[in-house]
Amino acid sequence: MKYNNNVFNLSLQQIQIFLKCVRLKNYSRVAAEYNFTPSMVSKTISSMESTLGLQLFVRKYHTLIPTPAARELAGDWTPLLEMILQSLEKAHTIQEGYASNIRIGLLDTTQTAASYTVSRLEEKASRELSEKIVWERRDMHELTGMIEDNYFDLIITWLQESSYFDNKNILWKEIFHSQNAVFIHKSHPLFYEEVHSFSEFKQYPFLTLSPAVYPHYYHLLENVCRTHGFTPLISASVSNTNSIRYNLSLGKGQLLADGLICDWESSDIRKVELEGLGDSGLIVAWNPDNRNPLISEIIRLLTT
Repeated sequence: MKYNNNVFNLSLQQIQIFLKCVRLKNYSRVAAEYNFTPSMVSKTISSMESTLGLQLFVRKYHTLIPTPAARELAGDWTPLLEMILQSLEKAHTIQEGYASNIRIGLLDTTQTAASYTVSRLEEKASRELSEKIVWERRDMHELTGMIEDNYFDLIITWLQESSYFDNKNILWKEIFHSQNAVFIHKSHPLFYEEVHSFSEFKQYPFLTLSPAVYPHYYHLLENVCRTHGFTPLISASVSNTNSIRYNLSLGKGQLLADGLICDWESSDIRKVELEGLGDSGLIVAWNPDNRNPLISEIIRLLTT
């Protein structure tokens, strides 16, 4: 490489002027295009030549002759510049679209929560408001960070996620209240038995979300077990709800989870509902710094 690191300081305007010089082959004509002086265009090209370590033009009276190196650069840089400008135009279009719409993030591990939220809004919201809502389903752990970063205007998530918002500028309200339950695979010794107390699960291991990734869930499990006089045995600790559901389907352990939000019952999975398993529910959360005027109306419709 014969150029130096200053090549990364080239501006898009310099590249645009260079491409015009290749096409028009005259400083004065290029200057007229941008309302510059011919000397400014000349200095721009000289600066580029110094930075790139290349001769870009042979100067003849009133005419610029692009060198082979310049023609090579022009061939590669022309589509590059067009791509940048097109990307910028797309970005503006997206921003304008987001500003006029409202983006809502949903849990991707439960159809119940998604269906309930969508149907509730469709039932209560005006047609004009419904048409402005853009739904997107994501992993529970992604949602909390994405609302903080203003990727979503609102998120719909599990009540236990509200602990994530402590000491953060995120507000939330409960949409509905529910209770936790124990989910067990058909290979579990209690699958066909009548269960009267949570303490009957004491000798069997639990699936858990990683305490490092999601400490709130582990604290919930630990607290419920402690209330019933034991410390939970752990069979597997995973990083997301899709993994925990997969391990449950393989019979790798029992799971404490929201009895309503987690619609995971099947011929192979039993949901055991018992008293004293902790409060749960579905919440809507938002960033109060987000000025989208549709937010307050949708929160009202979801929580009343």
